[in-house]
Amino acid sequence: MAGKETNMYGLRPDQLYELQTAFHQIDTDHNGYISGDEMRTCLYRNNIGYSDADVQRVLAQMDFNRDGRVSYDEYMGFMAKIYRGEIR
Repeated sequence: MAGKETNMYGLRPDQLYELQTAFHQIDTDHNGYISGDEMRTCLYRNNIGYSDADVQRVLAQMDFNRDGRVSYDEYMGFMAKIYRGEIR
């Protein structure tokens, strides 16, 4: 059974848990969406350098429905593509 896809994102359970945990750490106001400010805070907290343009570009890539915010499903779908090697 190890390695079998068990969820809609095609991820192993450990990968799914890792991404879910990360989303909830980024979404500090717990409204179910990631904002630019939350992403910048997360990057700063983890000593990751970034520009505002970088943050906006990544958030725009994740925002599949173009409503100006990144939902849990959008985040998970985007990150699953990275984990599966579909986005580099």
